[in-house]
Amino acid sequence: MFNLSLTACSFYFQKPYSRNVNNVYYLNQNIEYENKDSGETGVIQVRDLFINLFKEYETAINDKDNQKTFRCEFSDSFFGESNNFYYVYTIIKSGIYGSASDIIDVDTNKLIHKKTANQADEKSFYLYVVMPKDNSDVKVQKGLLFFQNIGPFGMKTISTDFMKSFFSQNYSLAFKCRTVSADLFIKKIITKENVKNLIMIKNHLSDDSADNTRLGYGVETRIIGKLFYKDTAWDKIMNAIRYCAKGKYHLFEFENQKFDTLKVKVSIGNTERTIDLHNLENLSIVEGIPNEIRMADGLPNEVKLLAHFEKVANEYLSEMVLKI
Repeated sequence: MFNLSLTACSFYFQKPYSRNVNNVYYLNQNIEYENKDSGETGVIQVRDLFINLFKEYETAINDKDNQKTFRCEFSDSFFGESNNFYYVYTIIKSGIYGSASDIIDVDTNKLIHKKTANQADEKSFYLYVVMPKDNSDVKVQKGLLFFQNIGPFGMKTISTDFMKSFFSQNYSLAFKCRTVSADLFIKKIITKENVKNLIMIKNHLSDDSADNTRLGYGVETRIIGKLFYKDTAWDKIMNAIRYCAKGKYHLFEFENQKFDTLKVKVSIGNTERTIDLHNLENLSIVEGIPNEIRMADGLPNEVKLLAHFEKVANEYLSEMVLKI
């Protein structure tokens, strides 16, 4: 049976075609919008942006390019608030089609159904949106998205693609999805237990293009595996990793050698990821969901899952910067 996990990322809204941080909207203020098709203008709350999105896609969408289905189940009770944030959630039904297969009973080995190429095996996934409340120190611009996964199956990419399109077309808003925070990503993902390999790259390319046609120039890659280090040695490696992740041109130092690029191969559950430490901005945190939340059918218990989302949200909010 597949384990459950969650993918976490941050989000914010910005005026389209703008890179100026002054054009990032505050989540707890009404946002001015314009519908590209009708020309209608008005103001709307962030929570209602997501509610309208979920209601728009209550009817199934067939993504023919990627051969996936997508629809949202939403009820007017699927929102609320805690001490620190407002939330809204939906249950996304998504499946893949395009090839035929046999569905068998694994206990009897008997054929139950012959799945055709135009039939999709839809699974249910929770999407939980967190909108932090303003406080005396900060007016909030960044929120959180939690995507629940089932084993290797998830729906972050297709969901965020629909979000970007919907918010742009209906409200002339640019929807941005980013990592929660680089420090929190490292804390959650790059742990002593998760890391399998360090992939260190030294760039020997010369600024003079003529040099690079000769022997001795190019890229040297060193891979270190089976990392069994004492805590003091591991702390030293982690400090070097954190320094490397803070800037595109920060070098990684290992055994008195400096490397231009560091990639880390990690194992989370049954999935392996290779992470470029100079490219954390667009990466999501993936972490396991406790086994007691999974029911006998492999799906999450809704009450326990929502409580877990609230717990994780409070943990993340205590460590992330809420303003761009």
